[in-house]
Amino acid sequence: MKLQNTLSILFISLFIFSFNANSAEVPKEIKACNDAVNKGDGATGLQLANELLRKNAENHEALICKARALGVQKKYSEAVQVFEQAATSTNDDFSKTVAYILLGNLHTTNNQTADAIASYTKSLEVCAKTNNQTYSRINHNLIGDAHKQAKDLNAALDSYLVGVRLANNDNERAVSFTKTAATYNDLGQHDKAVEFQVKAALMQQKAGTLTDYAEALLALGQYHYNAKDYVNAERTYKRLVKLAKDNGGAYYEAKANYRLAEAMVANGDKEGAKSIIADALKQANTIGAKQLASEIDAAKKNLNI
Repeated sequence: MKLQNTLSILFISLFIFSFNANSAEVPKEIKACNDAVNKGDGATGLQLANELLRKNAENHEALICKARALGVQKKYSEAVQVFEQAATSTNDDFSKTVAYILLGNLHTTNNQTADAIASYTKSLEVCAKTNNQTYSRINHNLIGDAHKQAKDLNAALDSYLVGVRLANNDNERAVSFTKTAATYNDLGQHDKAVEFQVKAALMQQKAGTLTDYAEALLALGQYHYNAKDYVNAERTYKRLVKLAKDNGGAYYEAKANYRLAEAMVANGDKEGAKSIIADALKQANTIGAKQLASEIDAAKKNLNI
């Protein structure tokens, strides 16, 4: 999943959480505004928010919805101003925490890394006042994401490692281990990438979905490959092939087999890799996975098999 898509999901989720944390029921006018923005209808969202703000210019949730609507309409500067107003319109610490996160996400989406980090840091400061470890972890991960988007990998790693220490369940640990492993890999520290991805795969096996676990194994195989540990790369991809076969996951079976073929070639078994990658290509075409089929075909040509 791309960073922007991830942030969009968090953007919506935190908005909903801010209501649920402070009221038994979302007012229908706010819900209508929120629903419009979630569907990408910024114009309707803005209209509904403005109607509420004419009644109460300091309506925190209406300000949040207005800022989101402006963001959907790509009115970045106006959205920033309204988010800042929303953050100061409430004395509730949780609402402030969420408002600054949403503002940081807006900055990140618009590639304004320094401003994003400043907003997440303000959110962290509020978290510190209330000892909110869960949202402290979210903020550190988001700061890491912003640094990574700006190609400052060492700074990203520092933030992700804080997130690792703050994670308090298997799902949270899976996210933090995954981010840390990927960053070590990007830094060329492949042994460390393997170390953290092994942990991520274990967490996903325990608490994640089958898709989460499959993706974790794919990444682990790649990090073994990048570390030139082709034997363990093969073993990891074979585990994924079995997982996919046992659970009817033809897409992951095809993808794992083509990655397995790459590892086999690197390990000197070019002849054995030929039939495996040919079967992977056939399977990808059979299930209509055009992008995967194209990827496998390119790999097949690159490997000359």
